[in-house]
This record gives sequence, structure tokens and C-alpha cells, in this order.
Amino acid sequence: MVMRCRKFCPVVFLVISVTMALTAQETAAPALPPTADAKEIVRRSVEIDHHNFERARNYTCRRREVERELDKNGGVKSTHINTFEMMFLSGEPYSRLVQKDDHPLSEKDRKKEEEKMEKFIAKHRDESAKDHEKRLAKEEKERQEGRLFLRDVINAFDFKLVGEEQLEGKDTYVIEAVPRRDFHPTQPHADLLEKVRGKLWIEKQDYNWVKADVETIDTISFGLFLARLHKGSRLTFEQTKVNDEVWLMRRLAINAGARLALLKNLLMDQEDTFSDYKKFSAGTRIVGFSELEPVKKTEPQ
Repeated sequence: MVMRCRKFCPVVFLVISVTMALTAQETAAPALPPTADAKEIVRRSVEIDHHNFERARNYTCRRREVERELDKNGGVKSTHINTFEMMFLSGEPYSRLVQKDDHPLSEKDRKKEEEKMEKFIAKHRDESAKDHEKRLAKEEKERQEGRLFLRDVINAFDFKLVGEEQLEGKDTYVIEAVPRRDFHPTQPHADLLEKVRGKLWIEKQDYNWVKADVETIDTISFGLFLARLHKGSRLTFEQTKVNDEVWLMRRLAINAGARLALLKNLLMDQEDTFSDYKKFSAGTRIVGFSELEPVKKTEPQ
């Protein structure tokens, strides 16, 4: 069975952490004087207010995950395709498998997904007020840690403005990021930053991140014996503006060489595409699997 990149890849963790924080940005920044200072551009993108996180919760989408295991020459040994419906249930992100290899689920797999969702819903339906408060506090703590991590990003790199491009219909600054030798991390996992370099595309109007391309420049160990990510692995994420109100993920691509549990070398190529964003409104009542579709109200993008 193929191990999914997102389960062991530290750079995936790194970029998704950044993405989750940046997706929560307001789409309209305070009026600021123009600047050609690359570090200031990145700083502005990080310091944008994050209250728009609630807007992101109001969207569902489809995520199509194409995962390829490669041989040593880069040839494809096997391909697995899974399609998920992504949503927020009880304020938490939830992914429901809806297709395998672009075909509907078998009856067995469909029932398994039903049972999974019912358990998830029941867990929150039976949640005590105290546990609910603890969960909200944990979520807020994670968001705060994400913001602090991004401030480490500002200090971890030397930034250089290398040009301007138009992406997603937006004029963007193109900024290269090279790790600083004198960087001292303050947040968990921020020590990984010294082992990656990248390029950022930041929109000129409101300083949202439209695209990021990350490359490992040294071997990264994740956990004591869990995994090792080899030099030269690459990860790209791209975002798009939905309904002219929120930036959401459009594409996540991973090309990684890794060693799992120091036993098996793997070359992985994975591409996730996010589409069919729909805005929904739902009541506070938690419903069962069979009720979910009828109660959801959607508006096309």
C-alpha cells in the first residue's frame, strides 16, 4: 500500500501550516504606501488580519488527489486517485471519500464512509460544554501558533524581489527566499526553514499569497526514526480568490524522495486539485449522514 505524502512529509506540514494561516487573511488590507522592499512585502502579507477564517469555514469543495509512486528513473510504478468532499462539520474540517480512481465507491466503501461520518457527528453531538470549550481553545491556540510561525518565516530568510507576474488574474510580486545562516527559530518545526528555499508570488493589491514554490536544500529528518526527506524534493501550492471574498487552495503538488522508518526509499509524486467551491449555510443541529445532503444549501462559485 502506498504511504500518502501528507502523512510523513515535514515540508507538507510546513507549507500547509503556512497556507492555513494565510487562507485566513482578510482580502482587503489597510492602505499602505507602495514599497519595493521584499522583506516588507512579505511582512505585510503575514501581518494582514486573520478574521476571514470564518469565511473559509463557509465553503465546501472537492479535492482530487492523484498519487504516483515512481521508480528510480522517475517512471510511474503505480497510480492511486482518490476524490474527497471537503467541508466543515461542527467547526472542524472533514474529508469524505466519494470516489476511487474516478469511479463511485463500492457499497462496502460507501458504508465505511457513512460509519466514519456518523462517528464523527456523534462525537460532537455528545460533546459536553467543557469539552466544547477545550476544543475551541485548542483551535485558537493552533491559529495563534500558525501566526507566530509565520513571523519566524519573516526572520528565517533573505528575501529578494526578482520581478512581477500576473497569476489568477492578479498582478503579483515575485520574491525569492534564501535561508539566513544567523536564523534562530522560536516556534516548533521552524528549524526546518533553514533547510528549504523558495519563491513566493504575492498579489500587489492586498498582499495575499497566490503561489509558493518550495525546495529542500538539505535532507530533513522528521521524528527520530520515522522519515527522512531527501534534498531536492519540491512542493508547490497555489490559491485562488473565490466569490471575490476569500482566498482558498487551488492546487498542491509534491515531488518528494523519502525514506520511511529508515527502511524503504520512496519516490513520490502527488498532485491535489481543489475545485467546485460552494458556499453553504447550515443550522447548528448536527445531523446524520443520510440527512446531510438535504439540509445543505449551496450557491455556485
